[in-house]
Amino acid sequence: MRTRSVWVLDDEDDPIVDSIAAGIGRTPARLLAYLLLRAERETDLTTNVHLQIGTGTNRTTISEAMARLEARDLVERTTVSAAASGGRPRTAWQPAAGIEPTIETTYESHARALLELAESFRGGAATEPRAEAAAPSDSPIEFALNWRPNALHVPIYAAIAAEWYDAFGVDVRLEHRDGSRRALERVVSGTAELALAGAATVVRAREAGEPIVPVAPLYQRAMTVLYTVRETFGEPLQSVDQLEGRRVGMPPNAETRLLGRLFLSQITFDEDIAVVDTNGEERDALRRGEADVVTGSIADPRELEREGATVDVLPVTDHFPIYGPTIIAHKRTLDERAREIGNVLAGTTGGWAAARRDPGPAAERIAAESDDPPERIRRTFACAAADFGTSDAVRERGWGWHRAEMWDRLRTALAQGVLLGDAA
Repeated sequence: MRTRSVWVLDDEDDPIVDSIAAGIGRTPARLLAYLLLRAERETDLTTNVHLQIGTGTNRTTISEAMARLEARDLVERTTVSAAASGGRPRTAWQPAAGIEPTIETTYESHARALLELAESFRGGAATEPRAEAAAPSDSPIEFALNWRPNALHVPIYAAIAAEWYDAFGVDVRLEHRDGSRRALERVVSGTAELALAGAATVVRAREAGEPIVPVAPLYQRAMTVLYTVRETFGEPLQSVDQLEGRRVGMPPNAETRLLGRLFLSQITFDEDIAVVDTNGEERDALRRGEADVVTGSIADPRELEREGATVDVLPVTDHFPIYGPTIIAHKRTLDERAREIGNVLAGTTGGWAAARRDPGPAAERIAAESDDPPERIRRTFACAAADFGTSDAVRERGWGWHRAEMWDRLRTALAQGVLLGDAA
């Protein structure tokens, strides 16, 4: 009996798999990484048998994934001759380029796919007729972020630190705004090409007729929480039922308020809950006893824990899924500067992969612009990425993928909670 060995992908190859997966999804990334790495080790072409054994993937899944890789020009299909294969000719594949150029091409093609996806979300408010695509511009892309520099911005800072925006020839200028609405207004006014804004804020703006388009969620789930300290609440906060008759503090005109109100609207006794406006930090309202529970982001309860308080948390998205902070653009910008926006998306895909691999360089940059030490920024991002950054869509298609039904579900929930209008 003739035997032969087959090289197998293992855990040591995960860094390359992870880098590719950010731009195409986990299964195609494993197959593409196998092709790239095997080409460096073996001289014969890679067949279906190699892929099945080497990646542990079944034939049907291989067929579907390889079709996607071929469509993006990342691999080339060929044939192993009958003489070489000891029988009839067999299909084989080889990577179209080496590892680094393949990763760049993966991100470029992913950006094009995200732009095509954005086209399907253009509906809503009517705007001026579609403009002809303009010639590429060398002017910077102004990117308005939804808050001061913090751990949740790590992927964007990682794209800068790892020079991914430079790699795709785009000059990204960051500006920081006080909240999602302020960031969104920069896009509406045309003073910024892109903004990062909470999903509920985006849906409300589109409902109000603003010509904005969700392009890519930076995180797949919102990170809004309800939290309290044991000293104020008087008992462990473990379920929504305990909110009856309580005061819930929320900041005015904020994404966390929208999501907090949405959360409460799903509760049958929501009329027995008093919503208290907080001015300044919500944590201060807890300390002063002005609220029993407050809304915030995932990093806020940790601040109180570091001060020695016993903190209890109810994550809003444990009860219904909502996209997290999302990159948005004006419809006109998508028409006139599609290539540059695509380059930003490609660079941010690289930034996401770089941040998951090592958030350190981005954390150092953010620490230099904030009061948080780098290690705290690293830990907060690692938690956010693990708990809120992935989904079936990301595992299947890559970073930033989103689906119409999720946006429709959020709009329906906001409408049912009477939260689509100005009164929210």
